[in-house]
Amino acid sequence: MNSASFFDYGFLVRALIAGLWLALVCGVLSPFIVLRRMAFAADGLAHASLGGLAIGLVLLRSGPIPTAANYVVTFVFTCLVALAIAYFARRVQSDTAVGACYVAAFALGVTLLAANQRGLGRLEHLFFGSILAVQSLELRLLAGLTLVVLVAGLLGWSWLGPWTFDEELARAEGVPVVALRYGLLLLIAATVIVGTRVVGVLLVAALLVLPGAVGCLAARRLCHIVLFSTGAALVSALSGMAFSNTANVPPGPAIVLCAFACFLAAFIWSRWRDRRAFRPTSPVSSG
Repeated sequence: MNSASFFDYGFLVRALIAGLWLALVCGVLSPFIVLRRMAFAADGLAHASLGGLAIGLVLLRSGPIPTAANYVVTFVFTCLVALAIAYFARRVQSDTAVGACYVAAFALGVTLLAANQRGLGRLEHLFFGSILAVQSLELRLLAGLTLVVLVAGLLGWSWLGPWTFDEELARAEGVPVVALRYGLLLLIAATVIVGTRVVGVLLVAALLVLPGAVGCLAARRLCHIVLFSTGAALVSALSGMAFSNTANVPPGPAIVLCAFACFLAAFIWSRWRDRRAFRPTSPVSSG
């Protein structure tokens, strides 16, 4: 398929735009998720969003195409799960709180979808995404989310650096660490909800972790980490959709596999760089 015929198909254009918007959002958020060690929380919220999707389907009795009301219900439910995780984390370890809450929300979603016969046919799309079925509503949501993430990052950049690398020092300096943590959780919740339509519940967390891991392996300064992370996410989206079209495989898993390939390349390069930096120099002969 040449480029001229590609742009003749509206669903392909929408899929490309959705993939790029999601990649940009995940590329910016991912470094902070990785550096703050919130990867498991991101994965937990991604799974927990299935409960919100199922509740929206049952309460609103919507069809196969999600409506704005579906996304609102899912967002509220996922935010409640995030608050529950934060509350339980006061008494137990944070990873225990995440594991307990997300499995309950995920099980609730599967149960409701299985009880509702109309939801059974949507399980595969919810689990693995359906980027070719993206509608204009998802594009508007992704565009708005991208704008919010970029504006929030620019306005809070002076706080993000200290908070990302040393939370206790940042708190002592007056940085609103609690607001930053809850703000990041809300942005993660919004991303996984909209991203579910693109790559699915089971794979959206990978896009919130792998680009940031690439950035952390490739750079040391936060601004460079974010740039490498964003670049890796965009490359993964473009190459994944191209591979999907060529090999006739689902786009969501293809995008995640390309992101993992970027991670492997960054890991190998970082090992080579570190070995070269610490290679002992040969003594200079006096003769």
